[in-house]
Amino acid sequence: MQKNIISRTIKNISIILLMFVAVLFLLFWSIFFDFKENAFINAKTNYELNIDKYTNKFKDPTLLFDKTLLNEYRKDALSTSFISNIKIKYNKILLSKESLIYQTNNFSHSSWNLADVTTDAKFGEIQKIEGTSFFEFIPSASFNPNEKLIIKYQLFRNNEIINFLVSLDLNLLNNEDIVNKEEDLFSIYKYFYNIKLDESITKELKIADINYASVEYTINDYYLKKEIYEYFNKLLFLAFLLFIPITIIVVFYSKYIEKKYVIEPIQYLDKIVTNIIEHKFMNINDKIINQNSEYKNLVTNISKLSNKIASMANELNINKESMERNLLTDSLTGLYDKKMFDIDMKSMFVSSAEGYIFLLKIAKLGQIENVNGSVKTDDFILSYVNVINNIIFQHKDNKITFYRIHGPEFIILVKGLEYNDADTFSNSIINGLNEEIYKNYKLPENIFHIGGTKIDKYGTIDSILDSVNSAYLDAVSSGVNSYKIVEENLIHNEIEKTEEKVKYIINNNFFNISFAYDSYSFDDELLLRELKPILRDENGNEIAIGSFMSISEKLHLNTTFDKQVIVKALEYIRKNKINYKIAINLSIKTIIDKEFMKFLYDLVHEDKNVVNNILFSITSYTASANKGDFVKFVKQASELKFEILLKRFKTKEYSLDDLSEAKINYIKIDKDLTQNIHNDLVKKHRIKNIVVYAEVNDIKLIVENVESDQDYKFLSKLDLYAVNR
Repeated sequence: MQKNIISRTIKNISIILLMFVAVLFLLFWSIFFDFKENAFINAKTNYELNIDKYTNKFKDPTLLFDKTLLNEYRKDALSTSFISNIKIKYNKILLSKESLIYQTNNFSHSSWNLADVTTDAKFGEIQKIEGTSFFEFIPSASFNPNEKLIIKYQLFRNNEIINFLVSLDLNLLNNEDIVNKEEDLFSIYKYFYNIKLDESITKELKIADINYASVEYTINDYYLKKEIYEYFNKLLFLAFLLFIPITIIVVFYSKYIEKKYVIEPIQYLDKIVTNIIEHKFMNINDKIINQNSEYKNLVTNISKLSNKIASMANELNINKESMERNLLTDSLTGLYDKKMFDIDMKSMFVSSAEGYIFLLKIAKLGQIENVNGSVKTDDFILSYVNVINNIIFQHKDNKITFYRIHGPEFIILVKGLEYNDADTFSNSIINGLNEEIYKNYKLPENIFHIGGTKIDKYGTIDSILDSVNSAYLDAVSSGVNSYKIVEENLIHNEIEKTEEKVKYIINNNFFNISFAYDSYSFDDELLLRELKPILRDENGNEIAIGSFMSISEKLHLNTTFDKQVIVKALEYIRKNKINYKIAINLSIKTIIDKEFMKFLYDLVHEDKNVVNNILFSITSYTASANKGDFVKFVKQASELKFEILLKRFKTKEYSLDDLSEAKINYIKIDKDLTQNIHNDLVKKHRIKNIVVYAEVNDIKLIVENVESDQDYKFLSKLDLYAVNR
């Protein structure tokens, strides 16, 4: 939710800032456009006035062939902002008394009259222009304009004639192009400078309607560009100065508005809805959202919804408890059935609870039914159960649970019971049955027997059931209506022997590995194998993995053993170059061990490829009973790129809602959820819910021990990763 709020805040701020930038851009563009147009007009006016000014200045020096003055004027003109070069070209070379006297050294009397003007024929000829005082020099074909023109002329006054010889340089100016060295402007600027001045302007020099020369001015727009460019930079800088504080103001104000009118109310409403989901119902505090009238209807509806859900939840809980009780109880006696017994046994093992288990059987039940009839037999069974319940009630200080496994077989679990109390308890049951049952029913002799044994927390469920069955058989063979309790010293002796075997195996790394429950894709590709340690004592006798792990935990050797298993698995992978995954089961005591996590870190640090072919598995029930530790381990392992498999998964043991806290990679569904699924609507619905959950959370699903071809066919249509048959 926090990420969504941040994303929304950024989006809102971005929209506001974009609008501000758009307005700022339009404003500054308008200012910039006006400045640019005015600068263009001013520049054009400036260079046009300068051109007119210098054109007038060039007239007389051009007629007088005054190269010095022309270059002085030219230099002055080039110092202006917009004229980069000036070229003068004679259209007609005019000669006059004034120009000739001006070019004559040591003579400047203009009161003399011009009598004659001549030049050498190799230069050309000189003709008088009618109606004017000017002579025109017409160059010959061989005239070289780069050499000086020699002119001979006569002046007369008062019958006195003077001859003069002058040399005229017709190359008044250097008409070569001038290269201006100008600093480059940023290339992006050209997109904003879209005006253009005249590249060149030509002016004609005339006198007495005679066009005698042309002056070409080259226009340079660099200074105009630079002026506009500098103004543009100032505007950008000003925009930046405005943008920064306004951005800060907008961000803080937007966050304030977002927090006050959106985040706080939504977080409060989210808390309410979350509590409703978790069946925690609360009154809504109107003060938190009293300034947000838009939420009024929503709050009212949530309040109504909360009340309705609370009512429905209470009703559903009552119905659920009733249904679960019916599903897990015997229809005749009301006792819990075998499924409930299995759950309670697992719970005792996980919690390491101590106590006793008693196996009770009614022998010859078929014979009893033949003699008494089915109705009377059912009444007999109820009487049998009532007698035992009365005795259980007398031991209410102990937590006792009574189960009917099937037909004549019953089990009693008692927590916190010692051997002497177990003996007294069994004796009370046998005596009660002898006193109360035989007087009301026609029964054979020797039908009530009890076998009992202490719950060995280092054993397995199977080993304990074997032990209690063995005790029951001893009771049957020992006498009429009797019981047999396995003595504690025998159990302790067996445990001590097993402890020594476990120590020997772990301390000497004395075991091999094998594999079980191979899982294949529906295209028959091997994808996953579960690692199975082969545990044998020095005499070659196999040790059950459950008992082995329980004792190793007691001896604080479980972490050492699990590390040894992982090392052997990695050796197998390197040697055989496999392309499938190996699942290694870990105990809950191992995954909470900091030393084990350091071991995993060192493995990955040495070789990152160790995560490619191994993953860690934990049983669903164990993970559910230790949710906090399990979730923490999953997070730590995921950071190291190890994948996690939850095996023997049942939704009753670990709900999908709770499972969402742990980001696991694989789920191996317990066979109880898939057995005979092809014609079980309830199981189909459950599996489809798990499939949808897995798709949403990117979890690979595996089903185990699929025996029926019809079940396999149905499961193959679902989005499952692998199957074990």
